Amino acid sequence: MRILLVTHQFFPEFSGGTERATLQLARTLLHAGHAVHVLTCRMAPRLAHWAEDAEIGQAHCYMDEGVEVTAIGRQRLPAGAEWGFDVDASLADELMAWLRRKRFHVAHVMHTMRMATAVMAIQKTGLPYLVTLTDFFLACSQINLVNVQGTPCQGPQMGQRCVKDCQVGIWTEPGLLTRYRQANALLSAAALRCVPSHFVQSRAEAAFPQLDFRVIPHGLDLLAMWPRVSSPADRRKQETLVLAFAGTLIAQKGVHILLDALALMPEADVELRVMGGRHGDPAYHRRLDSLIAADRRVRLMGEMDQQALFAELSACDLLCIPSLVPETFSLTFHEAAALGVPALVADHGAPAEVVRHSQAGLCVTPGSAADWAQALRQVLADRLLLAKWKSRLPMPARIEEEGFFYESLYRTVALLE
Repeated sequence: MRILLVTHQFFPEFSGGTERATLQLARTLLHAGHAVHVLTCRMAPRLAHWAEDAEIGQAHCYMDEGVEVTAIGRQRLPAGAEWGFDVDASLADELMAWLRRKRFHVAHVMHTMRMATAVMAIQKTGLPYLVTLTDFFLACSQINLVNVQGTPCQGPQMGQRCVKDCQVGIWTEPGLLTRYRQANALLSAAALRCVPSHFVQSRAEAAFPQLDFRVIPHGLDLLAMWPRVSSPADRRKQETLVLAFAGTLIAQKGVHILLDALALMPEADVELRVMGGRHGDPAYHRRLDSLIAADRRVRLMGEMDQQALFAELSACDLLCIPSLVPETFSLTFHEAAALGVPALVADHGAPAEVVRHSQAGLCVTPGSAADWAQALRQVLADRLLLAKWKSRLPMPARIEEEGFFYESLYRTVALLE
């Protein structure tokens, strides 16, 4: 089959959860014998070795880990593409011609931010498409189902709650109501709608009550992890409790909460390894630098490739996910579990549901440094907890399983057309 994967951003420019899930799925489908192409948006100027696309203006082509990629320059898209579903008609025409020449059998939309024009072109060419909700962008202009006051939101209520709680900046009442209608129409036109966790399924079906969503968890590339999964003997043998934070250094991920918690327990024999690249607000990064400099127990590891990340995670005792917004899945959470590393997680989102069900870790009040400090003291006081949690860790799905499920859905959708 000829399969198009559509996402808002991609490697090498971005390497977040959606990008990783898209790349892993693309590689798995390639290994199964399919032709796979990623259509995305690039924010920065092109890399010097990228070739210009002959049919799509200000777009470039390149290969990433064997996957063919076409990246549309952000300047081709409407200004509101970051927050809503505005489209560019001339770009849509170019994309329609490109889609017809490529003769894809199915499209799989992994994220709709910046890609509404591409989705419109897909619809106009009659190409069947699936949508996977890797976050809440379709339901929420704030992306994370947290309103502008920082309060968790239970859903848009056909856009009415958005009007009540989130009329700021560009968002007026007509704009918010229109955004909801556009999101609902985009999802309604999809042949199938998928989500990575039951947590997202419940929120998505509440947000779009006339639609159904099926759960297909993101799979893990266990073969890539195998050298670490199969080598438990290389774990440290020392008393210090080694903590891991792995994620982009942005405020929503909450690493500052973890640093504040450590500051409340200066006597604790712990080490925190902070793994991840910087993105966004420089003022926030300066704040992190100040907190890290003040605590000799914190090691800033920076951004690293997958193999280096797996090696570091496998040498830690406990993963910490202090996210201030509900995580929809968290590949790192499941990768840590596969490596035998339990987690402390903020008590909302998909990781918290897994921890509560498996009892392989603790759920901690989001945003409370005091409660995070208390949770860490509990582990330090009873180190047998770690062994108990490790024995209860669930084994995540493999990427081959995810690929098999999606491949069967692609064939069903293509046959329906």
